[in-house]
Amino acid sequence: MTQGTYLLDTGHTKAQAFAMLQGALSAIQSGNAGATPPAETAAGMVWVDTATRALKMRNIANNGWITLGALGSGAFIPSGVNKLTEAQAKDALSDIYGAVTGAILRAAILAHAPDAVIPGWHPFDMLRPGDGATGLIWSYDKAGSIQNVETPEFEDGYEYALVFEAVATNKTTSTLQISVRPEITGTWSPFTSFPGAGFRRDDVCSGMLRLPMPRQPRLVHGCIWDAPLKAGMGNLAVTTGAPEASALSAVRVRWAEGGRINEVFRTGRVRLFRRREHLTG
Repeated sequence: MTQGTYLLDTGHTKAQAFAMLQGALSAIQSGNAGATPPAETAAGMVWVDTATRALKMRNIANNGWITLGALGSGAFIPSGVNKLTEAQAKDALSDIYGAVTGAILRAAILAHAPDAVIPGWHPFDMLRPGDGATGLIWSYDKAGSIQNVETPEFEDGYEYALVFEAVATNKTTSTLQISVRPEITGTWSPFTSFPGAGFRRDDVCSGMLRLPMPRQPRLVHGCIWDAPLKAGMGNLAVTTGAPEASALSAVRVRWAEGGRINEVFRTGRVRLFRRREHLTG
């Protein structure tokens, strides 16, 4: 208890006056700390309420206390401060002030920050380095076997690459085929086989197929092996089937055994990567 009187008593002895002054100074020094309000109050007076662990101030009318905040362990928590939601923090037109957590502050900054320009090949779904994007569009572990592996929609400003990781067919003799979807028609072209190499069930292969300038309007789009799935595989020029030059919206790949289309990707993963290109970016 460090509360004391601030009222002078002209009848005090020197010793009593000195004791009163010491009590008043102690109360000032401690912020009138105590479990009950000070007996003598004034507008703007500070009181450390030890019962509720709160910092309070006397109002201007001197008829009540205003709680400024809570006194936590080693911290002060202001009272009455708005705690903004993520939506409020992201609202560029809002004039509401308030406190935010680190996570909400980061989300608000990212909501208005321009996308980072990432040099080199990177997962198609990566917005900023380190955001955890993988570019995965199919995985046997997650989705099981599949006949057609189809890419998401392509965006202007990028060239794309399909990255095959330990993929294999389920048949004895297969070729890899590709089909493209021109933007102006929105329909898939016939599948075309890559020349030069056949695949058996036990051929578990990895490779990288690059699709240069897919967002440039063209009658024929190239498919280039930066890392072939197998020795002897050749590059391919695919006609879109569109009546005029068109950008590509997406591509898809599959295995085919002669004229029979009953193969699936029986293992592995396929990812989609991209990098900036200056022609449409």
